[in-house]
Amino acid sequence: MFSVSAPSFDAREPEFRAVVLALPEDGMDLLAERDNTSHALLPIANRPMLWYVLQWLEQGGILDIKIITTRESETDIASYIEVYRGMASISVKGLADVCGSADALRQVAPLIKSSVVVVPSDLVVDVPATHFFDLIRVKRPAAAAMLCEPMQSEGGGGSARAQHAPLCVGVDQPSSRLVLLQDLDERHEDLVLPMSLVRRFPSMALSDKMQDTHMYVFQRWVLDYLVANPDISSLEDDLLPLLVRAQSQPHLLESKGIARHIPAPAAGSASALLDPPAQDDPPAAADDDCDRDSDPLTVFAYVRRGGIVGRANQVASYCDLNSVVSRMSTGPRTDDSARLAQQTQVGADSMVGASSQLGERCSVKRSVVGAHCVIGREVKIVNSVIMDHVTIGDGVRLESCVVCRLASIGAGAQLKACEVGPGVSVPAGASFKSVPVTEDDSGMLFDDGGLQTEFA
Repeated sequence: MFSVSAPSFDAREPEFRAVVLALPEDGMDLLAERDNTSHALLPIANRPMLWYVLQWLEQGGILDIKIITTRESETDIASYIEVYRGMASISVKGLADVCGSADALRQVAPLIKSSVVVVPSDLVVDVPATHFFDLIRVKRPAAAAMLCEPMQSEGGGGSARAQHAPLCVGVDQPSSRLVLLQDLDERHEDLVLPMSLVRRFPSMALSDKMQDTHMYVFQRWVLDYLVANPDISSLEDDLLPLLVRAQSQPHLLESKGIARHIPAPAAGSASALLDPPAQDDPPAAADDDCDRDSDPLTVFAYVRRGGIVGRANQVASYCDLNSVVSRMSTGPRTDDSARLAQQTQVGADSMVGASSQLGERCSVKRSVVGAHCVIGREVKIVNSVIMDHVTIGDGVRLESCVVCRLASIGAGAQLKACEVGPGVSVPAGASFKSVPVTEDDSGMLFDDGGLQTEFA
């Protein structure tokens, strides 16, 4: 998963093309400020998170990749791609106006002539890419989604706790089809299931412990359907639930215009040659009784339990991914160019980046320290992420914090469960707990509790 190189593949006739959605996430506003870095380039274990997605796609043989982002982030991401070492052909397109993931995919649909893999730039998975795509080749669904059980939190993550809306997922066990995808109302304990769904898929397994990773595979005709329906703005909230419902409610194929875009089986294809209907055959059975294998629309569910899988779309999950990836990494814990003073301890579950300096009697546990950081004497860093070019004074204590690039923390400061914004100067002796720490143009320090501190 975390290797630098990927095997070689022949990309002359790409079966899949990938679209990486490098779009802003509301839960990461402070970390992805313009003065810090684009969301897709935030570091996980001292690598841009985008690196993990690109590596995973390459290892699955997906070598035609288009990154979709905003105009504001286009230059930064394009600059990174110029130095990224990989085999894929990668292009970056910045969109001026994006109204959701479906809208972003719709805007580039004319450039895609094959099945498409859509993946967020902040997804980190240890699922074998070749195994996943081989299953897609065998099943040949109209759409596929990767679902996962959330990783156990490591307890880090700044001031905000990640909020995940409860989701009920139903998977038909014999076919691995995703047949139910419904948000749960916490106010009601009962889940009402349509009888058409129960009759159609009696072996359905239900779970409220799954999350959508927002990684999808769509046949080309689904893009045509998106283009024809501009009211669909979200892949997660609009398109996928509609396709899932249409499997047990075939009337939706006509009423929603889906049937017009589903291609007919090609003459001579396997589906056309198997059991061709005789002239005297009776009409097809009713909707609920029709043969599932001949369905014009199928949605495949790839379910991942355990392992490393998650999105860095919230500060808490971003910190958890930093922790687990750095712990699992087989690379050096401390870069050769970093300088550690006497009696400084860097745990086996931590990392220190290039050219960073740590003073005497420092302690780094379950944390990632970026490149070109200067850390004073007797500093204790626990369960935190320190980005590049950060300065930390003597005697500072940081626990469960995220410190953005170019920030400085004065001697003796105590911070717990905080995010420190890019370029912010925390004065010596300051104490913050469970708040974002930001700075305005006048040099005033703010937290969500209303504290304002003037400093030099």
